Amino acid sequence: MLVTGVFIAINGLNPLSLLAMGVSGALAFVPKLISKLSSKNETEEPVIETLPTPGEFKIYRQAELNRTTASLLADGAILIAGEDGSGKSVLAIAVVEKLQADGFMVAFIEPATPKQMLLEIAHQFEIPTEDLEGKSLTADKLKRAIATFLEENTAFLILDDAHCCDAKFRMWLKQLRRGGAPMLLLATDPPRTDIFINIPRIELKPLPEYAIREIMIIAAAERAIALKPSELSKLQERAGGNPMLAARAVDEEYLGLDVEGADHRRYFDITPLILLAGIAFVIMRFIGLGTGDQALYIFGGIAAAVFLGISRLLYNLPPEDRRIR
Repeated sequence: MLVTGVFIAINGLNPLSLLAMGVSGALAFVPKLISKLSSKNETEEPVIETLPTPGEFKIYRQAELNRTTASLLADGAILIAGEDGSGKSVLAIAVVEKLQADGFMVAFIEPATPKQMLLEIAHQFEIPTEDLEGKSLTADKLKRAIATFLEENTAFLILDDAHCCDAKFRMWLKQLRRGGAPMLLLATDPPRTDIFINIPRIELKPLPEYAIREIMIIAAAERAIALKPSELSKLQERAGGNPMLAARAVDEEYLGLDVEGADHRRYFDITPLILLAGIAFVIMRFIGLGTGDQALYIFGGIAAAVFLGISRLLYNLPPEDRRIR
């Protein structure tokens, strides 16, 4: 009898009233939950973990390092793409050190004027930059000298921030690649033109949480500050797997800057939320059918169809790691 009475009471209520009651009931627990979490955070102790040896160089992208080095040794070319601060330059330095440790010649350059970059390549490869009369070689002669050197020797060309280079310089790199010159290019959002469309790429993904956590702990130790687990988790969320943003977040914490939001470019999949919304509208449709509310029945059916259609469309889109840019 009690169950029947409750059912009759609920059946007599408007569906919107039922929804409002459910929401108000859920909100009643929020203050208590926040109070428990805040009291728990106040008693947390600073993070104590074993730190790497000070000054020790650690590479967190060992798989990418091995793959890149193997491709270069096979007279190949690789483009490493990733957002600013994702660790491209650190990976490039690790590749240079590994190749040089094996006895190979490597020219590691950064964007400048085309003539300055050609001179830098020539200096690192120990190619003469003057003719027999003591006059400086022109840009065209430097290009020919470097191309000849790469044809006759096993040497590697590594260019950081290649997207900032002049388009004509990148076209020259494309010609070198046609001749079989091994090279490594690193770029942020490289355009689908010239050399960038000719060589395979490695897309740097965000670092795992343990790596970002270790980077933050090291940065905090260097600044002599202690981070609680809750503070560390908050900073990790802001960094979003970006090592440079991880170090910057610790700097902002050290300076006492109150920064809200995240700077990274990681996006969250909201498809499950859309599916839940679609299911909610389907339930609303059945409530309208059971209560005889025709407006609620029609609204629930239309909304459910729209939300489920959107979720299906998002599901058919290619994932981020499979999109061609």
